[in-house]
Amino acid sequence: MSGATSKLTVRPAVPGDLAAIMGIYNWAVNQTFATLDAEPLDSEEAREWWDSHGSKSLLLVAEGEEGVIGWGRLLPWIRRGMSSTVEDLVYVDPLLQGQGVGKALLKRLIEEATALGYRLMVAQVAADNRGGKALHEGLGFTEVGVLHEAAHKFNVWIDITLMERPLGKR
Repeated sequence: MSGATSKLTVRPAVPGDLAAIMGIYNWAVNQTFATLDAEPLDSEEAREWWDSHGSKSLLLVAEGEEGVIGWGRLLPWIRRGMSSTVEDLVYVDPLLQGQGVGKALLKRLIEEATALGYRLMVAQVAADNRGGKALHEGLGFTEVGVLHEAAHKFNVWIDITLMERPLGKR
């Protein structure tokens, strides 16, 4: 990792991290296909999000000398009969992408998901998100399919790549 992230710590998020988490997320909402949400969250919506999600699922932050520089989350895949499957989300400060922050977060999410007894981790990555696909491939995910024109953002139809990684012993 570069000097900017050489003192990286990955830890559970606390309410005081919410502003930084939302800053990173809202940038992704406005500038990328990393999230399919089209509207950034204001401070009230962010607090509601924290109350309903942030404190009830595994939410980690990457902290460097600059403060919170990325975050990741595990989401149970709520599909009938798929309770052993979990989805990951990873977002990194745009100025620090490609410097190992996302890898540190995803690696820790994999460890946590395994410890929680999940058997499979999935990721849904916009098909043109080369960085997101490379991040996941680098930690053992494989592409299992593409959902064609599954989402619409910025007046563009987007293909979504579904990726998976087995966890624990098989």
